[in-house]
Amino acid sequence: MKKLFKITMILTFISFKGFSQENLNFDYEHIFKNWIYLEKPSEFEKKSNSLETITVKNDSIYRIFMANVQLKLSDVSSNLPKKFIVKCLELNEKSIIYTDKNLTAYNVGIHGFLYTSQCGGRMILVFDSETGMSYRVSGFIGNDLLSLITNLKDYNYKEENKDLKSKSIIKKYFIKDVDLLCIYKGLTCEDSDNYIKYPCLKSCLGYIITE
Repeated sequence: MKKLFKITMILTFISFKGFSQENLNFDYEHIFKNWIYLEKPSEFEKKSNSLETITVKNDSIYRIFMANVQLKLSDVSSNLPKKFIVKCLELNEKSIIYTDKNLTAYNVGIHGFLYTSQCGGRMILVFDSETGMSYRVSGFIGNDLLSLITNLKDYNYKEENKDLKSKSIIKKYFIKDVDLLCIYKGLTCEDSDNYIKYPCLKSCLGYIITE
């Protein structure tokens, strides 16, 4: 998880960029796209009838991806404080739309990014409307639940004068269809890559071998 620290800092900036303090609006789709693209590992595929290879991920594809792929997001119910907004991307044809019919897997590759069967087919972000931060909690390679817990601890201390432990935070709050306790246990153990024991940490963005 440490190797994703720099990416997390980049997305902190991006979150602020897509956030308007005046009307408390995020560009949720923009932030989802950036997380998806930044987290996806670079891969190379051999062209048919050729020894050449192409990258699935590069700067030009990033621009095409951002401009020509539309993501339809849905709200996720939770009992988090009101300043938190939870959004979900369902990985299906209704939620991932190409705005240019001429796009192919080789010049965008969005469907090549996603392994829906291994992650439940859902990617979830939590947004803090006061700070502009976004937190990955399901379907991503990295998971920011521990940072979200720290934020919730600060909130409870400031707003309710309660100094809660991490496990108390886990018990107090829920996000629909997200196993917070499983994620917490996986992130705080030395065996976080054990996806059989912690299926909640499976990513939609990279193929996982569990055998």
